[in-house]
Amino acid sequence: MFIVIPCYNEPDILTTLNSLAGCDPPTATVSVLIVVNDADDSSEEVVMQNRLTLNEIAEWKLLHPQLFYNLDSIYARALPSKWAGVGQARKIGMDIAVKQMVNSNIADGIIVAFDADSTATANYLQAIERNFLNNPNCNFFTIHFEHPIDCQALTPAIREGIIRYELHMRYFRNAMAWCGYPHAIYTVGSSFAVKASAYARQGGMNRRKAGEDFYFLHKLVLLGEYGNICSATVFPAARESDRVPFGTGAAIKKWIQGDSGLRFTYSLEAFSSLKPFFAMVHQFWQKEIGAMYVELENLHPSLQLFCKNMQTLNQIAELKKNCSNHKVFEKRFFHLVNAFWILKYLNFVHESDFEWGDLQAESIKLLYLFDIEIYSSMSLENILMIYRKMDKGIKIVVNFAP
Repeated sequence: MFIVIPCYNEPDILTTLNSLAGCDPPTATVSVLIVVNDADDSSEEVVMQNRLTLNEIAEWKLLHPQLFYNLDSIYARALPSKWAGVGQARKIGMDIAVKQMVNSNIADGIIVAFDADSTATANYLQAIERNFLNNPNCNFFTIHFEHPIDCQALTPAIREGIIRYELHMRYFRNAMAWCGYPHAIYTVGSSFAVKASAYARQGGMNRRKAGEDFYFLHKLVLLGEYGNICSATVFPAARESDRVPFGTGAAIKKWIQGDSGLRFTYSLEAFSSLKPFFAMVHQFWQKEIGAMYVELENLHPSLQLFCKNMQTLNQIAELKKNCSNHKVFEKRFFHLVNAFWILKYLNFVHESDFEWGDLQAESIKLLYLFDIEIYSSMSLENILMIYRKMDKGIKIVVNFAP
């Protein structure tokens, strides 16, 4: 098991190392690699912090000689600014993990993605190991996450911002699943683990400055089976940050600066417009392209226009030629009409036909569709707690008592 941690301008790396040291050891050999990194245009302050971090890691290692995991760090210094960022740092570390496994004649292993500002429950490593052993055909697992919103150091503004950000993430994934998309997963950089063989087959991590986890994991689903671990929890830091152009830290920073984006989310009506389209997969297999266009006329006008602009039906017709049966077609249909396609559609229709919805209201509407009835005035925090329980498969009982 190889845990890769990108680390850029990080003042609190020891909290992460202590959290991993407090985990129950798995039976597998565990290696932790911290990829301290900066760009060729990074400020002197960032470079100084990175050097301090490297010294802190070395000193901490000396003070913990009985660690159950092997700890190493590398300094990926002055990376070309065109590529420097979290994606490049993950790629450097994960590529090293694969090379070390090959050089050690290890047939396969587990690469775990973690972050330098995250912690985890004590059963974290054992849960990862157990799930891979019990599900040998799974290529990767996402891992349940919860931002630590009860931290006393959080200001009320940051706390509200992180609650809103996480609620948006959970609403988005559950809305994707509700409308019929079979690969609705969370893509959190600190919360997944992948087989080294699957990592290599997928082509390795990309070098994106942000969103590398979204692109990587949604390409991994093309390889076959995967799963989610909800018996352990990762706690990503709840803080503002300028480390990446978008994501948790960037969203919180904008919120603190007065941006209202976290008050809104994609309209549930827009997801609803996709539901009949995804239910038509078997019809697309049976019908020629002319008949498919006829079926498309029964869908929302905005979806019709988007499909025409994207040449989706022509691509579906071409896909059919290369599928031997309906099962193969259905699988590959959702490789074509995938998370990237859905995201483009949602952004397209919210420019014209659909208004952005109030996060609280849309989240409650979706819960109703899952037969969970709550007060319309329920707090954002309590709504988030319901979504967390729902994602962990916990039976939800809502107390309507005053």
